[in-house]
Amino acid sequence: MPKCFLGTSLYDACPPSCRLSFAKQDVDEDCIAKDKLEAFLQDRVTFKIGFSAFSQIPAKTLERFIWHSKDNLELISYFLYIGEPTLVREIIESFSNHTLSYLFKCDFENYMNIRESIKREKSIKHMFDIRSFKYWTFVSYLRICDLIQYFVRYLKEPEYACQFIVILPSEIVSNLNKYTGLDFEEEKSLYTALGDSIYELPLQSPKIYDHMMQLFAEDPEVSIILSTMEGLIHRQQLILETSEKLISYIAEHRIDKNFQFIFSELNGMEIGTAAEILNQLLEKKMITISQKLMIIDFLDTGKLEL
Repeated sequence: MPKCFLGTSLYDACPPSCRLSFAKQDVDEDCIAKDKLEAFLQDRVTFKIGFSAFSQIPAKTLERFIWHSKDNLELISYFLYIGEPTLVREIIESFSNHTLSYLFKCDFENYMNIRESIKREKSIKHMFDIRSFKYWTFVSYLRICDLIQYFVRYLKEPEYACQFIVILPSEIVSNLNKYTGLDFEEEKSLYTALGDSIYELPLQSPKIYDHMMQLFAEDPEVSIILSTMEGLIHRQQLILETSEKLISYIAEHRIDKNFQFIFSELNGMEIGTAAEILNQLLEKKMITISQKLMIIDFLDTGKLEL
């Protein structure tokens, strides 16, 4: 029975030091983790052995395994789904853009096949809210931006690249050309691929609004609709910036100080806008529903009912 250079056989779990050992030696010809993954697919070894092989196999060997068959790809997608975020991030970020784009396109195809059946789920706003695809959110923003560039520039498939915009932080989206290296036309094609969702982008990241107006200045259909959104964008920017300021303050101060600060920041603000800011705090579990109602009542009447 074949053994690896550390002495483990097909029916032994891979030691936790394997990945590091191979990285130092820069060799993988003596690794039998691929054989363990194949044996797991054939129900010849236990889950523990199969997952240990996934966790420790050299990155180049794992990539070759993924490309070998659709069954192999589905197995690795499953392990990525159940793996710890740190491990998943390490594995994904070791893949080439060629492999990552293949993996994502297969995931997106699966998402499209089940999208109709999950439309009524209010908690699901995009594919990354679904547990089996959530592992993509573990990947660093810079790596995602690199993959966006690959989809747009080299594959000419912005329809896949634009899917990632929803999981990027506002500060990244607001300077996307800086992080992706996309030129004017490439960036324009990326946003165009969003379809009607293009108008949600400045609501997600208000600071990108002026840049989008420049990008689509020669496109009347888009620029006219964007121009009508200016007031809404400024309101959304106020909501996001104030929410971020309050969340940061609350995390560092006593509760009695928190309410004084919240009152001072929201006092004089339109009630609907203040309520949306408080909803942001509620989602982050910074305040309770009763506290939100108390604050709204105080802002509306000027009286604090205890």
